[in-house]
Amino acid sequence: MISTLHRGKVPFIAVVALAGLVAACSGGGGAGGSAASGKGGALTVGWSSPPDTLNPATTGARSVGPLTAAMFETLVYLTPDLKPTPGLATKWSESSDGKSYTFDLRKGVTFHDGTPFNAAAVVENFRYITDKNTQSTIAIGLLGTCTQAKAVSDLQVKVVCSAPYAPLLVQLGEPYLGIQSPTAINKYGKDLGQHPVGTGPFEFVSYTPNQSLVLKKNATYNWAPKAVGQQGPAKLDSLQFDFIPNNQSRVGALQSNQAQVIQATPGVFYKQFANKYTLEPNPISGMGIFAPINAGQWPTNDPAVRKAITYALDRSALVNAAGAGVFPPNETPVSKGMLGYDASLQGQQPHDPAKAKAALEAGGWAQQGDGWYKDGKKLSVKITAISTSSTYPAIAQAMQANLAEVGMAASVVPLGASAWTDANVKGDFNMTPLTYVAADPDALSFWFSPNSFFNWSHYSSGSLTSLLTQGRTETDEAKRQAIYVKAQQLILDASVLYPIYENQDLLAASKKVTGLSYSGGGFESFYKVSVSS
Repeated sequence: MISTLHRGKVPFIAVVALAGLVAACSGGGGAGGSAASGKGGALTVGWSSPPDTLNPATTGARSVGPLTAAMFETLVYLTPDLKPTPGLATKWSESSDGKSYTFDLRKGVTFHDGTPFNAAAVVENFRYITDKNTQSTIAIGLLGTCTQAKAVSDLQVKVVCSAPYAPLLVQLGEPYLGIQSPTAINKYGKDLGQHPVGTGPFEFVSYTPNQSLVLKKNATYNWAPKAVGQQGPAKLDSLQFDFIPNNQSRVGALQSNQAQVIQATPGVFYKQFANKYTLEPNPISGMGIFAPINAGQWPTNDPAVRKAITYALDRSALVNAAGAGVFPPNETPVSKGMLGYDASLQGQQPHDPAKAKAALEAGGWAQQGDGWYKDGKKLSVKITAISTSSTYPAIAQAMQANLAEVGMAASVVPLGASAWTDANVKGDFNMTPLTYVAADPDALSFWFSPNSFFNWSHYSSGSLTSLLTQGRTETDEAKRQAIYVKAQQLILDASVLYPIYENQDLLAASKKVTGLSYSGGGFESFYKVSVSS
C-alpha cells in the first residue's frame, strides 16, 4: 500500500500495516482447489493480514490493495514497470500549464450493482475522497493538488489541479483510487467499507471479520485494461481470502491444501518450498525496508554518529535476520525499477567497522572501556521496533549486535502500534526499521519535507526541500530522474536513512495454480488465475 500525507492528515495506519502490524487473530481454510470446475475453479488464498476496511478510499494498508483491486478498477492501469496505461479511462490529455487533465472514459462499463460507469461517477468519487467526513488517508494524498473533477460530457471528465502535480497519472493507478459505485457511496455512507461495489472482475459475496473474504466471478466483465493481456470474465469462479496472521498456520494451510496460495511466506520456508511449490517473489515498489536515523535526537543529532552507524551496520546480517537471507539487499532510498533509481548511488554505506570508529574519532568521540564518550556522556543508541511484528524486532536486534561490535551501546525497545507511532512523531528514538510503499519518488517529499508527518528522521535542508518541490512539478521524465538522484545523494550524505533490503511479497502456490500476476506497485492480481483439477 502506499502511504502518503495530505492536508495535515495522519494516516499512520498505512505505515503500521506496511510494517507488518496485524491483529492477533486466527484464520481458517476455505474452498480448496479440488473443487475446481472445468473453467478456472475455486481458489483460496492464505492472507497474512485482515483488512481494516474494504473501502479503497479509507484504507491505509498495503495488504488491502490486492483485495480491493480484485473488485475495483482505476482510471489508469499501472503496468508492473510503473507505466500508466488506459484503464477505465481510454485516453487522456494534459493542459499546457499542467494544471488539468481530461480523461475519455470507457463505454459500456457497469458497476456490480448495475449503476453505469460515467463521468458523474468519477466526479462523485472525487467528491467522496476529498470530503473531510470521509477521512481518506492514502487516496486523498495520491491526488496531490488535483482534487477537483468536473464532468465535461457523459464519458469525459476533467481533473483540475491547484498546481502542477507530476506524479498524478502514475498514482491514479494505485488501488486506493479504485472507482466505487456512486449508488453505493450514497446508500451505505459510513458502512461503505462493508459493501464494496466496483467494476472489477470479481464481485463481493461476504466478509467475516478476521476470518475470510469471499468473492465471485463478475460474469459480465468485458473491459479489462489492454495491458493485462486478457479479456472477458475472470477464469476463477470464486476467490476466497482466509486471513491467517500466524506464519506457521499460514504455511500449514498451504501444505494441507486448505489454501492453494499464501503470501508473506516466511523466508525459511520460502527456501524449502522451491521444489514442491511455485514461488512468486512479488516486487513492491517504494523505499524498500529501511531505517530512518533521527537527526533531531541525541546522540544521532551528531552527523559523526550517524555516519558511524551506517558504517557499523552489516546489511547482509540484517537481511539474514529478517528473512533467512531471501530478500535482495537495497542500498538506495528509492527502490530498483522506480523513477529516480540510479545504481551509482549504491556502495555509499559499506559495512566497515574501521571507518565507523574513525568517523566517531573525527567527531570528537573517544573509546573508553565500556563505550564511546564525548563531553562526559556515553554514546547510547535507542532502536525501536513494532512489538507485534517478528521481522522488525529481529532487524533491531541485529542492528544492536552490529553496533556492539564497534563498541557502540544500543538498546532495543519494542513498542505497540500507537506508542511506536507517537515515538516516531515526537522523535523519541534514534533508529527504527520499517517500510514505505510508493509508485513515484515523490514519496521522498513525505519523508524529508519540513513539518511532514512522516519526517521521522527529523531532518530537512533548504537544498533538499528545493529539489523535492521541483520533482513534484517537473513533467519531463529525464529532468525528474536527475532531480531525484540529487535528492537521494543529499539524503545519503546526511546519513539520515539506512536502506536495508528490497520489499517483496513472497508468494508460494500449488503447482495446480497458474496465472498469478501483479500490477504496478506490487499488488497481486488474480484475474488471470486458474486452478487445475
